[in-house]
Formats: sequence, structure tokens, C-alpha cells
Amino acid sequence: MKDQKNIRRISLKTKFASASMILALVLSLVIVLISYFSYRDSMFKRYEENITSLVKTASVFVPVDKVNQYYETGQPDADYELLIKEFQTLQEQNHLEYLYAYVPTAEGFKVFGQGTTPGMAGHFGLGDFLGTDYYPQEDIDAANRLFTDPDAPKVVITNESEFGYLISAFNVLKDSEGNPVLVVGADMSMKEINSTLFKYIILVSSIAALILILFITIYLLFLNKSIIDPLQVIVDNATDFVNTNVDENLSEIVALNIDVKTGDEIEILAEAFNKMTSDIIRYINELTTVTSERERIETELRIATLIQEGMLPRNFEYPDRNEFTLYASMRAAKDVGGDFYDFFFVDDDHFCITIGDVSGKGVPAALFMAMAKATVKDLVLRRLPVDEVMTEANVTLCNNNEQGMFVTLLIAIINVKTGVFQWCDAGHDPAIIWKKDGQVEMLTGKKGFVCAGIETAKYKMNESKIEKGDIIYLYTDGIPEANNTKKEFYGLERLQTLVAAKKEHDIKALCADILEDVDEFADQEPQFDDITMLGFKLEA
Repeated sequence: MKDQKNIRRISLKTKFASASMILALVLSLVIVLISYFSYRDSMFKRYEENITSLVKTASVFVPVDKVNQYYETGQPDADYELLIKEFQTLQEQNHLEYLYAYVPTAEGFKVFGQGTTPGMAGHFGLGDFLGTDYYPQEDIDAANRLFTDPDAPKVVITNESEFGYLISAFNVLKDSEGNPVLVVGADMSMKEINSTLFKYIILVSSIAALILILFITIYLLFLNKSIIDPLQVIVDNATDFVNTNVDENLSEIVALNIDVKTGDEIEILAEAFNKMTSDIIRYINELTTVTSERERIETELRIATLIQEGMLPRNFEYPDRNEFTLYASMRAAKDVGGDFYDFFFVDDDHFCITIGDVSGKGVPAALFMAMAKATVKDLVLRRLPVDEVMTEANVTLCNNNEQGMFVTLLIAIINVKTGVFQWCDAGHDPAIIWKKDGQVEMLTGKKGFVCAGIETAKYKMNESKIEKGDIIYLYTDGIPEANNTKKEFYGLERLQTLVAAKKEHDIKALCADILEDVDEFADQEPQFDDITMLGFKLEA
């Protein structure tokens, strides 16, 4: 990713100025083109109206009924002389290139009269014939169409002939019977129109440029004052705020107070920035406080975890006793869990194992767990029967349960000499008996309600026996209720299958394999319940 600081940015002012100049150029071009074509069309129209009027005026002086007579005799009279004089006057006074009258034929033109004087270039007299040696065939054909086609153009503009840039107009004269007999035409030079149009373009362009420059200047000044400058104030303040090192200058950072009075969305944006920075500072302060509090709580939880772990027995060795071996482990779902286990000698022949699961997690569950563990041990050491231990423990826990918690308990007191054990279950998962021959059985018997649930609850004692080499395996519901990414539960069936498949009759290896299999099943899915296990093996 490119370093943001190395990206070359174009300022908003430059963008607006560039866009305004481009817009001005486009508008100027459009205005000039529209003006040019409009003025050119109006000039063409004036030329057309002028020359058409001159041709019609000249046509008035032509004695139409004498045209054939003049051609036949070749002798002009007073009327013809008057015609030529008027033609010359019109041509001279109106600066026409040519004013003429002729009869078109298939081969050329028969001259009737012209406005030129004898001796002038291009002067021809009555009866002279001008063929293709003087005019191109297409001009001759066009002249003949004036006689035959009423819709033939009466005004023509040419700029490619040897006569230069001309506008020509024609008027067909007819006799008394309506037959065409003569064409009166005039040619007017348009060579000055280009220079006139060029001067006009220069004038219009200059005016348009001045107006647009003035407009753009005023527009940019307005833009700077009402948009660019206020936005720059916001950008400068926001940049200063962003560049403030929060880690080093947390106490010095202050909310923005952008003072922009535009009365529009920019002012709303400035106010939003002011509020946003104020909210950010408040959030930072709150986050700092929360972070400090969280760090304090995490420290306390770590200490509580160490205390909790210290409350659970970790010494599984009894060097002077060879009647049994045992192993236990606990893995909390949170820093401080609610599961617990305990084991201790009641007397020389009886050994107590217990496991429990407190509802909830965290410090409250750990405190309730400590009370439950201490209460059970105290009652067992009084040599009370196991059912009375559970009943008394339930009453004690109910009387000290402001949080409304409960605990599942399984207590077993084992005669390490005979393998006979009395046990009591308060809503806990059934223990597993793993016999020395590999068979797996669930410990079944009378179950009671959870402890700390109902003060008047009563519990029954069960008695069972294990043989030499058998293992009692206790666990909490964190194992069967472990779930994976598919929301499936681990289950008791999988647990029994795993135990039955093991060949090595070792407690520690059993606990390690079960924990590994649970983790493999969960497939990194977070678990929300503690996992606690305790195994007791009556040795041969």
C-alpha cells in the first residue's frame, strides 16, 4: 500500500479554478460559434435580399416584347440604349461585378445586354454567344434549368470558379403568353465577407473573454470566501487533531472549536467535527478508565486463579500407601472457574474423593466453590454418613447463597482395603467404572437434587464395590457437553468408547487422552464450561 504522505494531492482551490477555466473556455467557444453562424447567416441573408432586389429592379427596364426583335435585327433602339444605361448605373452604384441579361441554350448563352461598358474586361454585346469555351457545361445546364424548372435555385453562392467568391441572383422574364424569354442576372463579390466575419469573431471573442474572466474572477472570490477558505479551516483543524500523539499528549488533547459561519452545510460540517472530536476525547478518556479497570480486574482474576488452583490438591502421591493411585486435573473456561475436586483420608482405611460443578463462572463461582469444598470436607471428617454429609452441606450452602447459585456434587468414601465405597450423588454426571478387564460401566444408583437448590432436599446413600485394578473416573459436564463448530456435543457415548478403547490401565494417561480427544473434537471452537476430571485406581 502506498504511503499516504507520499501521495501527491491537488488542492480543492486548484480543482475549482481549473474546472472554471475549462468551463469558461467551453462557454466562450460555444458563444463565439453561435454568434459566428448567426452573424454569417444574417450577412448571407442581407446579400441575398440585396442582390435579388437589384435583379428585380434591373428586370423592370427590359422591354420583354422586343427581345426577339433585337436578336433578329441586331439593331438596338432608344429603349435598348436606356436599358444598357440603367444596367451600367445599377452595376456601378451597387458595386456589382456583373449585371447581365441572356437567353440560355443547350450550347451556351446568347447575350442580350450587360452593365459593363465597351472596352471593359468581360464586355459582350447584343447577340454575342458564350459557349463552353467561356463557361463550364454545368453552369450552362444550370441556366437552362431556370427556363424549364420553376423550382430551380434563383440565388447561388460560389467560391470555386475563376470569378472568385460570388453570390449570383437570377430572374426569369416571361412574355405576355407566360413563356420564358430572358434571364436577368447579377454577380456580387463576397470577398469582403470573410474579413468581416473574422473581425466579428475577434470582437465577439474579446467581449466573451472579458465577460467570462470577470465572471470567473468574481466566482472564484465568492468560492474562496464561502467554500474553500471555510473548508481549509476545517482541514487544518482536523489535521492538527489527527496528528496529535495521543499516547504522549493525552492530557493536552482538546476538542476542536472550529468557528465557521457560512449558514450552510459547511457550517453544519464544522459543528459535526466539533462534536465528533468532543465525543472522541470523551470516548478515549472512558476507554482509558475502562482499560485501567479491566487491567486491574484481570490482575485480580489472575491472583484469584492462583488462589483457586492453590485450593485444589496437587499432590497425588502417598508414598507410605500403596493401596491406590489417583490423578486429577481442572481446566477453567474462564480465568476463574466453578469446578472443583478434592481427595483426602478420612481414617487409615477410608479415602474420600469428591467432585463438584458450581453454576456460573468467574469470581462468584470460585468463592461458592471454595465454600462448598470446605463444607464437604469438614462434614466428611466428622465421620458422618455420606448421605448426611450431603444433606448438611445442602442446608449450609442454602443458608449462604445470596447469589442464588447451586452446585452438583458427587461424594465417594472408599475402603481402600476392600474396595467397598459409599457414595451420594447430588445432580452430578454418573461416574465411570473402568474395570481391570477393560469393561466400562456407568455408576448407577439413587440420585438427589443439586445442592443449594432446595434447603429441605434429602439425599440417599448408595454402596458399590470395585475390585483390585478397577478405576473410578469422575468428571464434570464440561466433557460431555463440549461442542464443536457444527454445534454437536461430545457426549457420554464417545467418552465411554474412548475409555473402553484404551489398553494401558493408567489414570494420568487416561485423563490426558480424554482432554486431547475433547480438544480435537472441538476443533478450536471456544468452550464455555470448565473441564475437571478425577481418577482413583484400587491397586492390586
